[in-house]
Amino acid sequence: ALVSATPHIGASTEQASEAVADEVVRIVQAYMQTGSPLNTVNMQEKSTAPFSLIVRHFNRVGVLAGVLDELRNEGVNIEEMENIVFAGQKAANCSLKLDSEPSAALISRLEKGDNIIQIMLNPSN
Repeated sequence: ALVSATPHIGASTEQASEAVADEVVRIVQAYMQTGSPLNTVNMQEKSTAPFSLIVRHFNRVGVLAGVLDELRNEGVNIEEMENIVFAGQKAANCSLKLDSEPSAALISRLEKGDNIIQIMLNPSN
């Protein structure tokens, strides 16, 4: 959910009401186009997650859902996630910032996935 807030008297005149409405539309449009909210407050600038999991995978339905399920089942929280699909849309690279280290058994299970190309677990910098 996207929330855009103004002070309670932020639109006390007709001109102010129009300006606030225009700004709300601009914020919502920017979010819809980029996926990033404008003018955010208290966003963490740099991840403090101690581990980074890189998943190179074929771009097929359910591949990442399976990875996320495995992490959830082991109690590993994902603090940040970015999935980049390569030209041709056949393969992708997903970077996950994790709050704890997944077990060797979990990594092994992920590596055996039919649609997984490569798994790399690294300490975050």
